[in-house]
Amino acid sequence: MDAMTTTMISSVAAFCTDLLTTSKCKELPFHNLEHTKEVVQNVKYLCAAMDINEQDTEVLLIAAWFHDTGFSMTYKGHEDQSKFIATTFLKEQKANKSFINKVCNCIDATKMPQRPTNVLAKVLCDADLFHLGTTNFLYKNMLLRKEWELFSDIIMADDEWQMLNINFLEEHRFKTTYGKEILENGKQENLDKLKQLIRLQ
Repeated sequence: MDAMTTTMISSVAAFCTDLLTTSKCKELPFHNLEHTKEVVQNVKYLCAAMDINEQDTEVLLIAAWFHDTGFSMTYKGHEDQSKFIATTFLKEQKANKSFINKVCNCIDATKMPQRPTNVLAKVLCDADLFHLGTTNFLYKNMLLRKEWELFSDIIMADDEWQMLNINFLEEHRFKTTYGKEILENGKQENLDKLKQLIRLQ
C-alpha cells in the first residue's frame, strides 16, 4: 500500500482504538476493541485469499475499524451511528465522497439480517461473522449472551439460548466464496455441537 493509504489506515486505527477503549464500548463483553481487531484481521485474510486490490482493501479495513464504533452512542441500531462517526472522521481527513459512500455501504451491510449489495460488503459481512466457522465460536457466543443480558435485558434459559443459536446458524449464509467453501464447514461443526448441547439438557 502507498504511504498515503497507510497513513489514513493508521489514523483510523488510532481514532477507533481510542473510541472503543474510552467509551461505553469498553464495557461490552463481545462488541469491544478485541472483536474489532479480529474483524480487521479477518478482512486482511479474506482480501488476500480473494485477491482483492489495494484500493478496495483500504475501503474494507477502514469499514472494519468503524463498523461497531456506533455502540459508543447506542446499542440498538448502532450501525447508523457507526456510519455517522466514519463519515465525520473521513471528511476531516479529506476523503472523497465516493470513498466514504463505499465505507458506509460496507458498514450498512453488517446489519442483521445481513444484506450486502456488492463484493466488498460481502467481505465485511463474512469478516464480522467469521467466528461462526471457527473453534472459538462457543466462547464468543458466551460473551454475546452476557452482553445481551447486561445491555439489552435479554435473559434466556440455556435451552432457549441454544435453540436461538441453532436457528441463527441454520438460517445464516456466508457471502463470499471463501466463507462458503471454508468457513461453512466449521459452522456446521458448531451447529452439531449446539445440537448435542440441547440433547444433554
